[in-house]
Amino acid sequence: MGIIGKLFIVGTVLVGLYLPSEAKPVSEKDISVTSGRGSQSIPESKFREIFNDYLHRQFGKERSDIVLSSMKVLGNKPVPKGAVSFQVFQKDKRRLLGQIRLIAVVSVDRIVQNKVRISGWVDVFEGVVCATRDLSKGEIIGQDDLFLKRKNISKQSSNILTDMREALGFMAKHNIKKNSPLKEWMVERPPVVDKGDVVKILAESGGLRVTVPGTILEKGYVGESIRVQNTMSLKKIYARVIDSHTVRVDF
Repeated sequence: MGIIGKLFIVGTVLVGLYLPSEAKPVSEKDISVTSGRGSQSIPESKFREIFNDYLHRQFGKERSDIVLSSMKVLGNKPVPKGAVSFQVFQKDKRRLLGQIRLIAVVSVDRIVQNKVRISGWVDVFEGVVCATRDLSKGEIIGQDDLFLKRKNISKQSSNILTDMREALGFMAKHNIKKNSPLKEWMVERPPVVDKGDVVKILAESGGLRVTVPGTILEKGYVGESIRVQNTMSLKKIYARVIDSHTVRVDF
């Protein structure tokens, strides 16, 4: 190699040593790292916190009564740096139990940047109304016939009773086993009057007031219009139930 060639190699090495770093070629990987310096990532733990807060507000229960499991977060991408805020919407509001899907709208400095899908299984524990003994069809349910037992209502039907007042004083429509949770279809209000009961039929018009004896032809509740037979004329009419002894004909 001649003298000119050797000088060219030495010069190239020296130039490479003293060039500033910005002069180096930039790969696609380097570009993504650089742009990432102006962004921030939201940890999944934050979305779990958001999910739990949403459930707590919706149910109004203690956090210990709500258990979130099998949570998944989809679409959680880095967002620009700034003040992050969230808005949460339920994707399917048919029932706030079991598998729940939420949409978390992520904003930075009040500008929407992303929509993150969150899903998880929600177990809710609550006191459920149960029978203290076997109840027979037609029995009127009293205070001593009921107790509350903490159960996972996520695995129960939606019509399960959680308030004793929903069963107290009602009548069992079916036989109910001891310790069984009560459901809406198991109980009904006891009728105020029943078929065959003898009542007073009251009719009023202006200052005129007339009462005649009558016989109830079907069970009825207060305020309900039912069929009644006038015992004197044997005419069948509709009258409104006032109490267990009186029905009223409205003109």
